[in-house]
Amino acid sequence: MTKHRFLVARQVGAEPFSYTRTCLDTSRVERLRSTSLDDVTDLDAAYELTRLAMVDLEAFGTGGGQTLDDEEIGVLLRTIRSVLKRLGVALNLPFRDFKSFKSYWKDQGMSDSYDARRSYINSVFGLVLSQLDEYHPHLRQSRDQPRRVTDVTRRRLRDGLAGGWWGGTLDEVQFLSRLYDLDNLPSHDSRFANAARDIWQHCINNPADWEDDWIWRDERFGLANSDEALLRFLAEMLHPAVRTDPAEVERLHVLFNETLAHDGYELVEVDSISGAPVFAARTIGAGVPGAMKNLIFAADGPKPEFVLGDAINNDVLVVKNEQFCLVYSQPLSASGLTWGEMITWWRARESLPETMPDNEVGRALYKRLYACLHCDPERPKWLSPEQTVFRAYCELYPINETAANHPALLPQVYLHMDPKTRKERAGKDSVLGRERMDFLLLLPHGVRVVVEVDGQHHYAEGSEASPRLYSKMGVAPFKGRPYLHELRLGARPGDRTGSPGGHRRDP
Repeated sequence: MTKHRFLVARQVGAEPFSYTRTCLDTSRVERLRSTSLDDVTDLDAAYELTRLAMVDLEAFGTGGGQTLDDEEIGVLLRTIRSVLKRLGVALNLPFRDFKSFKSYWKDQGMSDSYDARRSYINSVFGLVLSQLDEYHPHLRQSRDQPRRVTDVTRRRLRDGLAGGWWGGTLDEVQFLSRLYDLDNLPSHDSRFANAARDIWQHCINNPADWEDDWIWRDERFGLANSDEALLRFLAEMLHPAVRTDPAEVERLHVLFNETLAHDGYELVEVDSISGAPVFAARTIGAGVPGAMKNLIFAADGPKPEFVLGDAINNDVLVVKNEQFCLVYSQPLSASGLTWGEMITWWRARESLPETMPDNEVGRALYKRLYACLHCDPERPKWLSPEQTVFRAYCELYPINETAANHPALLPQVYLHMDPKTRKERAGKDSVLGRERMDFLLLLPHGVRVVVEVDGQHHYAEGSEASPRLYSKMGVAPFKGRPYLHELRLGARPGDRTGSPGGHRRDP
């Protein structure tokens, strides 16, 4: 990225007292606000302008030294919002320039704290920068995410594909456009503004310009240094829209899995299109096989009763108390279940108008999910442990557009329905174990995370820790290897057990 692409040096004042000042190139920035520029992608521009605003606002809020003046920062912030909107990233600031930023920090009680202002700016613009990273998934792998796929494995994959065409029935631009926004990736050719035109020129218009395996070395696509980019690339090679020959798909699938197995990855079927498999990557041994059929959760009244309506198709029917629970039966994508998908589902379920903003839909969904959590009617201001966990998660990852790609935290998810009551079993526990989970997260590629919020009675007998009880908590409630995380309430460092902490016992 060119340094100071939107800054210029201007002479200020008359001789002999003039001086040179670094200013915002306001005409260029205003032009960018209206339309994309020919020599820089919107993504690169958004990165550069966001960092510039972040640095200048932090400097202004912590003792001065900012580069821009009040008018220039106003132009900059307006343009950032417009460019981010084109990229699908939301930025809502409660100020429009330096002066209104100062008024804002006074109103928010940050007048006496440089650290508070610095933290605020970093949190707002840091979120934007992280969302821009999400815009191109291959940018997400950072230095704190070490590569598992070695250079040896990458060479084996490259050699195994030698002489073959990675794009299947598609050309380079068509194939890569399925994975990347080529219009917002930079060009290596100075004649072009983006990767789409660059690749078309050197691969399609002049196919002899680049070697056949150029994609493996091009840092824009991350195949040499990002596990995620490589795995998505390989999975896309097997997609029905790319390859239609089942024998070829199977041959490549075997090649990929035999090669990736040494580094702990595999490509597994997660969906199908017209009978043809769709693959995604996962770590070997992680995730749960099979497709999710139903989620029955968030009961705010009598527990639902459900039966196996069709034993051949494993179709579940809720036959009693359906009005008190939520049932999610949409197909689960390889990305798991996110707040964004839950917002879309809730809007359709409740017949909410398309004009209603996502944050309002999310607020309504939050209230409904929160209503199923344990509470004490006699202590309305008291938060139960379940409420505390759910509220904390939703404060970190709110149910709106800012956290649309984050996993949804589903409360009170039913695992099974035991046809016999505890009384009918002569006081014995169900043969199937726990009927429901406190919270469930459905992560990409079939990984399920169970969060249990439990008190002393779940892992102790009296005041003594009980391996027998605790082992029952850790038994996987479904096939595969879900991650179980239990929050032990009321425990202190050094305690052998915790305390119930107000959490209700299972009925």
